[in-house]
Amino acid sequence: MLGTLVQGRVSLDGAACWASALGLKIAITYATQRRQFDGADGQEVVLLDYGKHQRRLFPRLATTYAQIFAHDEFLQKFDGVFSGRTDTPDDREDLETLAAALKPLSTWHALDTLQEAREACGGAGFMFENRLVGLRADLDIYVTFEGDNNVLLQLVGKRLLTDYAKQFTGKDAAALAKFAVGMTAGKLFHGAGLRQFGQSVVDLGQVSRSVENGLREEQQHLLLAERVQQMVADIAGRLRPAGKDKVLGAKLFNENQAELIEAARAHGELLQWEAFTDAVHRVDDADTKKVLTWLRDLFGLQLIEKHLAWHLINGRLSTQRAAAVSRYIDRLCARLRPYALDLVDAFAYEPEHVRAPIASGAERERQDEAREYYAALAASGDAPVLEKTLKKNAKR
Repeated sequence: MLGTLVQGRVSLDGAACWASALGLKIAITYATQRRQFDGADGQEVVLLDYGKHQRRLFPRLATTYAQIFAHDEFLQKFDGVFSGRTDTPDDREDLETLAAALKPLSTWHALDTLQEAREACGGAGFMFENRLVGLRADLDIYVTFEGDNNVLLQLVGKRLLTDYAKQFTGKDAAALAKFAVGMTAGKLFHGAGLRQFGQSVVDLGQVSRSVENGLREEQQHLLLAERVQQMVADIAGRLRPAGKDKVLGAKLFNENQAELIEAARAHGELLQWEAFTDAVHRVDDADTKKVLTWLRDLFGLQLIEKHLAWHLINGRLSTQRAAAVSRYIDRLCARLRPYALDLVDAFAYEPEHVRAPIASGAERERQDEAREYYAALAASGDAPVLEKTLKKNAKR
């Protein structure tokens, strides 16, 4: 029954991706124009120059890019199956699994992004004319229809377990024993701190440089992929004692259901990272490739940061490198700041698509007019005396 809804999930995934893009177009445009609080030079600071504001919006921008690239690959798979060019039972199963993995992530992300974009725009974001409130209300149902998100991820989790079990089909006892030894060796390798020790040796130099070298493309992929593999293997191991005992099987499955859904979510995130990386590799222009690589790194590292406890518990990261992940994310946000408008303009939304006054340029005009007014007032000597100035003079 769930498989028949795959066509609808293509539309929901795409709509959620582009709704996130629209919300970020509005919020980031507004944040480059709206000024708040005096800076060190006495001038009010543009919102997007604040580190916290960058942290709120840029990781979500990176995720939106990843989801759009994944959606493009999803569309190609969909076209191949429904045009008949690649319409085999395996291709249909892959398409259903891909739909069940991507639709939950993009729809949840859309709600989160639109909410954060609304808050990042302050009271102006809450005004209905600026669209963020309405967009979020429209997309709220997306997490439920065409398949509840948690149910869909459970479908993905079961497919992951099935594929994992296929590795052992037809294997003799010697092959299974060899695999078991390998799994044990892997767990000992991570659990005994051997990989942590290696990272610590590398990290004795400059932390900022070593973490960048140690968390580039290959390491990001390894961390994200190993997390999925380890989670699926652990769940499969806990389910194995049930054998053909359906009652025990149902009990064990229920006990591991939450972790299975989390493994499926990790699998979807890995697919998005891989789609983003494939897109980066297709770019020829050196400057564009550099910026997109930073954005892809931001996406990968914020996933690692989100699951940092898992990577530490399972010995995949040293404590030193784990502590440096957040600082590296902050540096990436600062690097991406000059390109923020270019990145949202690349979504190619025209004014008739945006239709949000705070993203129309009106805010910049208002801010410029106010600054000119107060500058002229100060030059004339008629500007009001600040309370701080009065207190300083009184102390003298």
